[in-house]
Amino acid sequence: MNFKAIGKTIGVILSIEAGFMLPPLFMALADGNGDIAKAFAISAAAALAVGLPFVLNRKWHDRLGARDGFAAAVLAWLAMSLFGALPYLLGGVIPSATDAFFETVSGFTTSSATVISDVEAMPRSVLLWRSITNWLGGMGVLVFLLAVTPAAKEGGSMYLLRAEFPGPTATKLVPRMQKSAKLLYIIYIIMTLVMIVLLSFDMPLFDAVNISLSTVSTGGFEIKNDSLMSYSRYAQAVTTLFMILCGMSFSIFYCLAVRDFSRIKRNAELKAFALIFGLSCLIVGLSSYKSFDSFGEGLHYTLFEVSSIISTTAHTAVDSSVWSQLALSLLMLLMIVGPMSGSTGGGMKISRLMILLKTAKRTLGRIIIPNSVHVIHLGGDAVDEETTATVSTFFAVYLLLMLVTAVLLSFEGIGFGEGVTAAISSLSNIGATEMKGYGVLGKLLLAFDMILGRLEIFPVLVLFAPQTWRK
Repeated sequence: MNFKAIGKTIGVILSIEAGFMLPPLFMALADGNGDIAKAFAISAAAALAVGLPFVLNRKWHDRLGARDGFAAAVLAWLAMSLFGALPYLLGGVIPSATDAFFETVSGFTTSSATVISDVEAMPRSVLLWRSITNWLGGMGVLVFLLAVTPAAKEGGSMYLLRAEFPGPTATKLVPRMQKSAKLLYIIYIIMTLVMIVLLSFDMPLFDAVNISLSTVSTGGFEIKNDSLMSYSRYAQAVTTLFMILCGMSFSIFYCLAVRDFSRIKRNAELKAFALIFGLSCLIVGLSSYKSFDSFGEGLHYTLFEVSSIISTTAHTAVDSSVWSQLALSLLMLLMIVGPMSGSTGGGMKISRLMILLKTAKRTLGRIIIPNSVHVIHLGGDAVDEETTATVSTFFAVYLLLMLVTAVLLSFEGIGFGEGVTAAISSLSNIGATEMKGYGVLGKLLLAFDMILGRLEIFPVLVLFAPQTWRK
């Protein structure tokens, strides 16, 4: 285990986090909120005090290996969550250390679960910090590190990306890893800026910035207690569009930019995403049409709700009571499945679902014809046996974690059904859980599930294997 390289990775992450604390600090000063400004200043200084000694090392001490990359990813996310909680604690807006940690983990993992009952009572600087944690966590802070600094040699960079990038495999857009990371963030930033501009025609700039940061990241942190219900149909429509776009793989936007349309045409996961989205809208809309005054109104809210859930953003535009039981059941399934691999959303990812279904079909075929050969293909490319086995294991572990979480939550008096829902929303990073009634154990457990879901389980579990720490 290359502890020096891991330490430097964490140090760079903490230094980056300190830099992102400056905008809320300046906003607090502009709003005349000295106590909150002081909290951000101390938090940034603490992050730098811990991170800079590692950053100032001249070398990365050789490349990061697979174990090093996974360890660096998990420990970096824990470190930035701990330091990211300091502004809440020091500013007194969330006085409980457990609650502050939970809120920060929820932000960075883009889960949107919150312990704050009245977000409109929060200072603007705190709301901005919550949105920034969403935005940083959306594309991934390690991807940001790779984009802005030659953090490690190419081999180590790939292990960092593999630990954080959503989907069964992590692929490069271009041969060099750092250039791929830069392209991802350029697309990410452009989409954020475009959404800010579109929303600013209809609302204050502060609102537009926060909604855009939490939507493009599919994070879903709100600045209004009613989410987006009080905003105009135009603002909701713009948000719907970007939730759909950010539920798609960012490699598609790269292909569009370089006019590689053949690669898009071959993308089987994109076709599956469009099919699942379209059928879900049809079922949700038809089963709940009586709740709306017109076809246009029903279509508007159906598109918003389905895009919000399948992208794991969890914005709300209408009260959930309008949806039928069939619609609510389908939306629960979409929470588990999630969007495309390579998007900013959570969940299992559609590509994994496709591989699972093809694996089941292959198993059935082998039962019928024992000696037959069945090769699994996805978008014309053969899926290797290692990936197939990993996807099957991922699904099994996901279900096991869901059940274990529900059982452990019962120690706090949480019903099994509610516990399953909380586990799914945390593991899928959609955060559709009301946190009232949850104690320290429940909040820490769900925070752990959020990190598991954001890093897609295995990088976290690897740290609990004894062989990980052996030389």
